[in-house]
Parts: sequence; C-alpha cells; structure tokens
Amino acid sequence: MDEENEDRNRCPPGQMPPCHAILDMLPAGLIMVDADGLIRTWNRAMEQLTGYPAQEVLGGSCTFLDCESCEIAEGTDGATHCRLLAEARRNLDHEETIEEKECTIRGKNGDPVPVFKNACALKDENGRFCGVIETLTDLTPIKRLERNLSALQESASRFQEVGRLVGTSDAMRSVYERVRMAAESFATVLIRGETGTGKELVAEALHHSGPRSGAPFVKVNCSALPENLLESELFGHVRGAFTGATDNRMGRFEAADGGTIFLDEIGDISPVTQLKLLRFLQEREFERVGEATPRKVDVRVICATHRNLRELVQAGEFREDLYYRIRVFPIDLPPLRERKTDIPRLVDTYIERFNKETGKNIKGITNEVRHCFMEHCWPGNVRELENAIEHAYVTCQGPEIGLFDLPPEIRMVEWRNAHCNERQSGFAEESAAPSASDAQGLNSAEQLRNVLEKCGWNRSEAARRLGVNRSTIWRRMKQWGVQPPNR
Repeated sequence: MDEENEDRNRCPPGQMPPCHAILDMLPAGLIMVDADGLIRTWNRAMEQLTGYPAQEVLGGSCTFLDCESCEIAEGTDGATHCRLLAEARRNLDHEETIEEKECTIRGKNGDPVPVFKNACALKDENGRFCGVIETLTDLTPIKRLERNLSALQESASRFQEVGRLVGTSDAMRSVYERVRMAAESFATVLIRGETGTGKELVAEALHHSGPRSGAPFVKVNCSALPENLLESELFGHVRGAFTGATDNRMGRFEAADGGTIFLDEIGDISPVTQLKLLRFLQEREFERVGEATPRKVDVRVICATHRNLRELVQAGEFREDLYYRIRVFPIDLPPLRERKTDIPRLVDTYIERFNKETGKNIKGITNEVRHCFMEHCWPGNVRELENAIEHAYVTCQGPEIGLFDLPPEIRMVEWRNAHCNERQSGFAEESAAPSASDAQGLNSAEQLRNVLEKCGWNRSEAARRLGVNRSTIWRRMKQWGVQPPNR
C-alpha cells in the first residue's frame, strides 16, 4: 500500500502534482462530503488527527466523528437530515463560510479531539449544490498550553505575596499559606524567626487580611520597655498605683479592643507579666495596675520572638503553660540566607521605594553587587539588606549601585566573614544552630572536609554552618579536590 501511495504522489518533472497529493500536503485535516453526506475526500492530516485511515471511511457517512457542532434531525419525510448540508443548500448563493467554530470530534480511540472547523458549500459547473468541504485544525497543543497557563495563574494567585511581605521562594510561599489560614481565625499566633526577618510584617498581614482589619492594630515591643513599666503599659493603671501615676491610664489591651495586639519579643517579659498575660489568654480579662476590678476586652493576641522559647522553658525563665497558650498556631519565618532567590525581588522593591523617597533615579545594581549579595550570609536578614541599599543611596552617584557603595562589612570579604561569624541567632526552635567550631568561614580544604563529614556530605547544611552560599561549597570542593569517600 505504501508503494502505491508513493507512486500515486510522485510528480513527473515539469508537471504539477495531482490534486490528491496536494491535499495530503496540507497541515490541516480536510474532508469533503457529497450532497448525500457521504465522505469523498479524506486527506493524510485527517488520518493523523482522527486515527482513521482513508480506506475505512471513504464512501461512508461522517456521523462517526460525533462532532459536537453537527446536528442530525429527522425531517417530515421520516428521513434523517444533516443540519450542515441543509444550511449549505440554503446558502448556496453566498460565498461566506457556513460554519467557523471551535468544537470537538471523536477519534478512533474514543478520545475527544479539540479542533477549529471551517465549512463551506461546493457547487458543480452548473452552479448546483454538490456537497460540503471542511477543514479541521488540531487545537490539542493550544488547549494544553491554556491548561498549563491556567494552572500557573492559579498557583500564582494562591501564592501571591501577602501584605508588605516580599518573596516568591518556596519558603515564603509556605509562610503566605499559613498567614492566609491564620488570618480568618481568632487563634493566638506565635511568629518565630531571627531578628530582621520581618515578624512585624507578618503580624500586620495577619491583622489586615482578617475580619478585624477595620479595628485597631496595637504594637508593643516588650524588650524596649523597662520591666517596671511594661505591666502598666500593657494593662493600664489607676491613679496612685505607683509614684508618678497621677491619672488613670488605659493600657494597650484596652486600646486594642475589637482588634489585634502584637507583642513583639515576648520572650523578654518578666514572670509577673507572664502570669498576667496567661490569665488574660485563659479568662479574657485583666486588671489595671492598682485596681482589683476585672476588665474584659475582645482582643486577638499575636506574639513574636527571635529566642528559643522551649529552651527558656527548660531553663525556668518562661512559663510552660504560657508557652503552650501563645503557640496555638506557630508561623516560622525563614532567614534570608535560606531564601536567597528572593534577594533580587527585595532589591527591586527597596530601589523603587528609595527612588520615591530620595528623588534619585537608580536603575539597579551591578553584577559585582549581585554576586556579593548572593555570597553574604545576611546575619541581619532582610533588615540588613534594606539598610545596605539605603546606605548605597547616600554614596551612589551613578545609575547603578556599585560594590563600593555598600557598607564595608558586606563588600569586603574579610569583614564579611567576620560579620557572619559574629552572628548569634539564638533561634533554633526546630533545627540545631551551627556550632562555634563550624562557623569560622571557609578557609581550608581540611576545614571544609571536616564540616562536610559532620553534615553527612550535605552541601546545603555545610553552607549553612559555614555561613556561605551552597555554590561556594561546590566551587571549593572542585578547587581543592574535596570529594565524598565513596568517589
């Protein structure tokens, strides 16, 4: 059969190829049916599109395609009539196409095939109706792209940035998801993360994304107030309660009635204040300093800390019952060194903001700065990055921030390593912090091998302990010939 098709399609020199050969060259499927609805032409593209070879369908009705745009109706004479053929007869005097639409046909394997169909009437030499010609273009690749695009858009809308938080890394997407879940509830939230990771921004997002967004959002930095003033600041006091208390004063809890109170650095409050906070979380009431009358307010409590509260509980510095009261729904913020893919997005955000504030028109950062940012361990996290960009706006005179516009502890390798080695996170709620013997920078092949052996040759963990980028570990391994023992 293949030899016959080859002979049939062979074109003698100087002559046009036969009509059927031309039709087989068309990229779109083509089908012709006569006035009785029987198939007379079925090109190769139709074979590929439907799975039906021409010899199986020629001379038969096209109804087996089960085209959703075709209608088979029973006429007054009891016979069945194809709507498309009837419409073709009626529009014989018009040149425009009869049908032009997206539809589906059914292939030989039973699966639906999306196509774009054009159909028009055919006339013989006497102008009489003799059938219909249709072209069918396969829309399967386009429909696949549309599904992929829809999935990407759904994913993007699900993981879009929340509030003033910036970043699209997997770590931040997890944060956004937990913020959305917590925002609709009244559960007490504990935000955990190193200094400078953006815990206050998470608290803002929780408040403004929830049903209390129109009510007060009151922030209290517990570590910034002296111990003898914190209790009064939180719960208020009455006149004469202590020296200097000349008037009755409302506390932050009363000021936040109906809204949210954010207690930052909750790990620094005194045992007395811990006890009063525990009572409020249990009974939803408190007493002003110097007063015995309980007061009730409707306040959602959000706490934050950079300290390991579990260790403080074990050391007897933090009440265990309060610990479990405030960590009803914990949200862990990743340090910047664990989400460095967010650095370009953060840099763009700060440049846009500082351009507006300063009136400058800085376009971006140089490649040297970009490399420096990716190598730095960022012990101060996002706040340190923001401060570095703000520092650069003081010195930068060109269209781009250069290496020498950065603070020395970031641009100078020696200072940068010392800066990173001084990092005292103190936050290790779920994972162990790097030991002092590990976090000495990357200075020798022997040191690199020792750290890799401790980490089971996990380059990511070794990079975390040494305060460098994972790519730096890979380059030094290659440079110094450091390989796992099984190689």
